[in-house]
Amino acid sequence: MTNKTLLVSALCAGLLAIPVWANQTKLAVPLDNYAPADLTTLISGALPDHPRLLAARDALQAAVSRLQAAGRPLYNPELEFDTENTDINTTVLQYSQKIDSGGQRKARTGVAEAELKAARAEFELAELSLLHDLLTALSDQQSGKEIAALAVEGLALMREFADIAKRRYQAGDLSQVETNLAQLAYNEALMAHAQALTAYTVAQEKVIALFPTLPAKTRVLPESLPSPVLPADIEAFVIELPTIRKSASSIDALSERVALRKSERSWEPTLALRGGREDEESLVGLTLSLPLKIRNNQKAEVQTARQELAQAEQKLRQTKRDLKAQVLSSTQRYRLLRSAFDAWRESGRGHIDSQLALTKRLWRSGDMSTTDYLVQLKQALDTQASGIELRNQMWRSSFEWMEDTASIDDWLKITNTGIDK
Repeated sequence: MTNKTLLVSALCAGLLAIPVWANQTKLAVPLDNYAPADLTTLISGALPDHPRLLAARDALQAAVSRLQAAGRPLYNPELEFDTENTDINTTVLQYSQKIDSGGQRKARTGVAEAELKAARAEFELAELSLLHDLLTALSDQQSGKEIAALAVEGLALMREFADIAKRRYQAGDLSQVETNLAQLAYNEALMAHAQALTAYTVAQEKVIALFPTLPAKTRVLPESLPSPVLPADIEAFVIELPTIRKSASSIDALSERVALRKSERSWEPTLALRGGREDEESLVGLTLSLPLKIRNNQKAEVQTARQELAQAEQKLRQTKRDLKAQVLSSTQRYRLLRSAFDAWRESGRGHIDSQLALTKRLWRSGDMSTTDYLVQLKQALDTQASGIELRNQMWRSSFEWMEDTASIDDWLKITNTGIDK
């Protein structure tokens, strides 16, 4: 028994030491670029002592401990001493051991092994979720900061516009209606400025909550991201994803639990060896006792375990469908947003500043009405803000896609999250 216990302990230690991403047959998305080194360094620095990752690792280690416990003998022996002083003095020492004749220990070990596989997949999911949240927080912060800076610029332009309109009104070059329009535009810019700063503060709060220290740089996310391409065999790819592996391992655990419930129905005997003295006579005896499982033969427990297994198998079928649809949907969504942002980056971004300068010059020279100038000014600012928001949507969709396809750690080139510490 000692050798078996040592073997199980060694197996558990080996399972914990193997990185959770070690899967030689894993189908992966073909990434055509990777995260910049400074982004990888920033994300890697937030992982080792992150509470969410540590909690996931503790849950995995608990599963390892459960496997170690399951591999140990089910019943401890009992030692009984009895002495009686009457007309006949009797002293008896009895050693008894209940025998696991139904194989409960083996079945419990099978359950624990399957649950450990599920726990490893759960750790992978926790890691992917954390990486996704870290990157999303950075994208919201970077975009929020740029939107806030644009709001500051817009407020300055509208203040200048309102001041110039007021002076031109006093000089008789503008009407009261046009002057009021300029003041209304300035008031609107004030509200937009406050809203942008508030949104940036919220984004900053998320970064503070997720990172151990506030990143020194905010512009760390690249605009060049992996192409949204999936492996040719989508069915095989989905089966290899940690969500499915977790569910499949849970089904294996339920299957082993059926075997455990069957083993619990066995009539486990108890052997007892006793020896002692009765006055001057020696006593030696052997006792065999069997539980009579007549009133409750535990068939209902076995049937319940089978029904739970059947239920889990049907849920796994639906989970495969849901995950396949989710992967295809996130891929298409990312592809559309990436294409839209690339088009905006190539055609729209470079013309905004020159358009603002030209519009301002035409209005000041009197070649453009105040209303047209305001429309052009707001359109230029809104277009720039829309570009920033579109890029943020692209970032978020790319991180969601990489989480769904379990490729976010590959993109970041993070190969060790501290599980083997």
